[in-house]
Formats: sequence, C-alpha cells, structure tokens
Amino acid sequence: MDVAWAVGALEQYGLLGVFIVLSLEYACFPMPSEVLLPAAGLVLAAARIPLALGIAISVAAGLTGSAFCYAIGAYGGRPLINRLLKRFPRAQNGLARTEEWQKKTGGLSVMIARVIPIFRTWISFVSGFTRQPFRVFALYSSIGIVIWNTLLMGSGYYLFTSGIGVQVAERLWVLPIAVGCMVCAAMVYRAVKSRV
Repeated sequence: MDVAWAVGALEQYGLLGVFIVLSLEYACFPMPSEVLLPAAGLVLAAARIPLALGIAISVAAGLTGSAFCYAIGAYGGRPLINRLLKRFPRAQNGLARTEEWQKKTGGLSVMIARVIPIFRTWISFVSGFTRQPFRVFALYSSIGIVIWNTLLMGSGYYLFTSGIGVQVAERLWVLPIAVGCMVCAAMVYRAVKSRV
C-alpha cells in the first residue's frame, strides 16, 4: 500500500477515510501507523472535526482490522499463517517472539502489543490461532488502540491547532543530519568495541 494514497484518502474522505485507511493498517496492510495516525490528526484538525470523534472512529477501525486478522488466525490456524510467512521469511521471527510473549502474559499482551511496533502487527493473528477468547482480545485491543491512537492522532491534531507544525516543518532539514551523526557514532562505537 502506498502511504501517499492513504494520506490522500484521509484528506479526501475525512472520517470515512480515517475508518478505511486505519482498518487496512490494523489489518496488517503495510502502512506505518506512526505516519498515518498523526496525519489523520492533522486532517481532523484542518476539517474542524472533534478529536474525540476521530479517535472513536479510529478505535472502531482498529478493532475492525484487528478482528479480520484474528479471524484469519482463528479459522486458518497456524498452518495458514505459516503458508503466508513463506512469502515473508523475515517475519517468522517476529511471529514466534509474539507467540512466546503472549503465552507468558495472556490478555495483557494484546493491550501492550498495540503500542510496540513489531508485536502490534502479529498479536491479532497469534490471538486467533491460540484461540484467545474474542471478548478478551477485543477488550484488551480496545484499551491499547485507544492509548496508541490518542497519542499519535492527538500529536497531529495538536501540531495543527497550535501552529507548531509549521515551525517544525521549517526546520526539518536538521533531522537527516542528526540521524546521520547518530548512525556514524554507532558505527564508530561498534568498530571500537569489536577491537577491544
């Protein structure tokens, strides 16, 4: 999925766009929520739509997409997930780690996973094929989705309404330089550490 398409859908369709795009994101279509949710907040603020309404729509979308993945896990089971993973071998490790983590923490893992990038992708599938009761899954998912979506959508909404977004955009040229310096420092540290 193209992020530009998703942001365009948010802008063009408002709340319906928020629901569609976020349902797809939570259904594990490859779109980064870290980009989409703040963009949704910006769109809501620009359209003067109350943030609380936007968050409610986004939670419904998150539950819809998550329920889709839960159903795939529940009805297709581990064999279907393994077949899908053959197309994405790098993802196998993330799924295995998520499954181990869920076995240790139960329902709480679903809530916490909603705010941790790799785990949030797999927790719905894992909950499905481990046959976690759907009510438990939906309850803990809702709590985690509310937290994650409120933080990210709220940040985009706040940036628009406060005018800070424009000030930050004017100074974005600093970001690649800072990231480059951090990468160089990490490489030097790793090289020095390997020689010691």
